[in-house]
Amino acid sequence: LPFVLAFESEVVAEQLTIIEKDALDEVDWKDLICMRWQQSPPNARNWVQYLKKDGSTGIDIVVARFNLVVKWVVSEIVLTAAPSERARSITKFIHIATHCHRFRNYASLYQITLALLSADLARLQTTWTLVAPAEKQKLDKLEKLCQPVRNFHNLRAEMEASSLDSGCIPFIGLYTHDLMFNAQKPPRIEPLPPSKEPLINFERYQTAATIVKSLLRLIEASSKYIFHPHPEVLSRCLWLAALEDVEITRRSKTLE
Repeated sequence: LPFVLAFESEVVAEQLTIIEKDALDEVDWKDLICMRWQQSPPNARNWVQYLKKDGSTGIDIVVARFNLVVKWVVSEIVLTAAPSERARSITKFIHIATHCHRFRNYASLYQITLALLSADLARLQTTWTLVAPAEKQKLDKLEKLCQPVRNFHNLRAEMEASSLDSGCIPFIGLYTHDLMFNAQKPPRIEPLPPSKEPLINFERYQTAATIVKSLLRLIEASSKYIFHPHPEVLSRCLWLAALEDVEITRRSKTLE
C-alpha cells in the first residue's frame, strides 16, 4: 500500500511543498539567463542515486524531481494489487493535489494531476469505477487548471495573479520552455538603410529578462512558507523511487 494512505493528506502536501521549496533554493538566476540546464529531461528513478550525480544545476534538480514525482505516483498505484485499494490511493492523491492547490504549490499539483491523467492509469477502468463521482469532479477541476490550452493560460494566470504573501511554488517548466522558445529568435537583425551593420535584437534580451524576472518573483515567494517538518513523512516524500516506464506499462496492462 502507498505510504501516503497512513498520513493526513494535508500533512503530505505540506512536506511536498517543503521539498519543492528547498529545490527552488538551488536555482541560480545566471543559469536561467544563460540557459544552463540539460536539454533532455533527466530520467531520475531514484532520488538517492540522482543526487549522487555531479554537474547538475539547480534547474536540473527541480526538473528531475518533477519527473520523478510523476512516475512515483503512477508506480505507487500500479503496485497496489486490490482495485479497492487502488481507488483509495487515487482518491488520496486527489486530496493531496487539492491541498497543494490551496497552498499554491503548483509544481506538486501539476505532478500529481499529470500522473493521475496518464495513459497507464486511465486504462484501469475497474479501478476508476470505484472512485467516487465527487472525487472525479475535484480531479476535473485540477485538469482544467493544468490543461496546456493556449500555452497553459489558466495555470499561468492563476500563478502570476495569486497573492504571494503566503508562499508559492511555481511550475518552473513553463518558464524554461519560454526561455528556450525565445532563444530561437535571432540575436541580431538586419539593419535598415543606410546602416550596414546588423543590429542587436534587443526585444529578444528584453523578453528573456522579463521571463526570468517573473520566475524569480515566484521563487522568492517560496521562502514565505512556515510549514513545520514532519520527520517521517518528510523523509518518505523526499527519498522517492519509481518503476521504469516499461514495468509501469506492463503492470498497468496486467492489472485489469
